[in-house]
Amino acid sequence: MISQLQTIYPSLLLLNPDECAHPENYYWFQTEENESIAILKEEVDDKDNKLLSLFLSPIHLDYLWGTERERTWYYYVKGKSDVYPEKRPLHYRFVFFHISELPIQKESFHEAFQSLFPERMPIFFEDDHNGFIIEEFLSPDQESISFHEMIDVIMSDFYTKIRFYISDMSSSIEEAPELFEWASYNMEIAAKYRVSHVASHKDTLPYVYIDALPASHKKQIQRRMVQEVGDESDLLHTIKVFLESGSNATLAAKRLYMHRNSLQYRVDKFIEKTGFDVKRFDEAMMVYLALLQLEDRQAE
Repeated sequence: MISQLQTIYPSLLLLNPDECAHPENYYWFQTEENESIAILKEEVDDKDNKLLSLFLSPIHLDYLWGTERERTWYYYVKGKSDVYPEKRPLHYRFVFFHISELPIQKESFHEAFQSLFPERMPIFFEDDHNGFIIEEFLSPDQESISFHEMIDVIMSDFYTKIRFYISDMSSSIEEAPELFEWASYNMEIAAKYRVSHVASHKDTLPYVYIDALPASHKKQIQRRMVQEVGDESDLLHTIKVFLESGSNATLAAKRLYMHRNSLQYRVDKFIEKTGFDVKRFDEAMMVYLALLQLEDRQAE
């Protein structure tokens, strides 16, 4: 295939980007045999680029400018190589991010992003809006950073919004590709249902179940559970906060800035109207999933 492509694109080179003097002048692709090829941009128009991307995997230079360890990580978690970094971290996790608008100076942003971590971390940009970090913990005393604080710093310095999904921690590097795939899916769920700006599997798990339901089933669940109170938004919000507070009336009342007796009245009202006892774990769980569905529908 390489020789056939060379007849169409004379500039085609079979080498890695870090072996090229000016890799930014080329479009880069990877074959099924994990070979990297480069074609001068002046020989490839938009139509050609799309066509080549159908049977070759485009390579983005943003991650290839990293170290050999970072490139090894990338190909391993993507399932394109069986080789993983020689020095294993004690444990690691994947942090996916979505940036609303990447600053024009990508390299400066990448360096600033990297500087927020106590150690150099593999950071990969898949495109101008999405990417992921492999947060490695190489020593027992290495501390985790606050991604909530990171959001504030990035907003302040670059005037752009960013969202994170943080995967489970793992000490098994062999399960990294599987964990990466699961974390990637959860990031999609977090974005689809507008989960918090720093989300974890605990935040996305209810939505994973919701997303797997056929639309007709979602409709029936919502109709059955909230048909009697569907237009009482304050009541529904009270029940949602009550359930998110672990069915603790005192805590929920504090979060809602209302008297505990007032909250208890609303809870009893919901139970009476719907027939679902949100003080019971099994019924509370079903009601909570239905409320999440309703909230997502209203936001559309």
